[in-house]
Amino acid sequence: MQLQLNVNDAKANILFDFLEIFKKDNMINDYKIIDNQSETTYDDEVLNDISQIGQALQDAKNGQGTKTSTIVTLQNV
Repeated sequence: MQLQLNVNDAKANILFDFLEIFKKDNMINDYKIIDNQSETTYDDEVLNDISQIGQALQDAKNGQGTKTSTIVTLQNV
């Protein structure tokens, strides 16, 4: 199981102390601290890709991009 938390930086040390205790007692397997400012998350990448769909479709209508033999059929749209 995974858990993602957004923690107040000023009070984070208390949480880290608890995590270390839980890890020593085998209540949790491991934890990882991720700085949101320096690392792009998977969710950010997906949202960025989705935001570019409109421009990609416009470019395709204008003949830009690379033509491939792949055919995509959308049904029930």
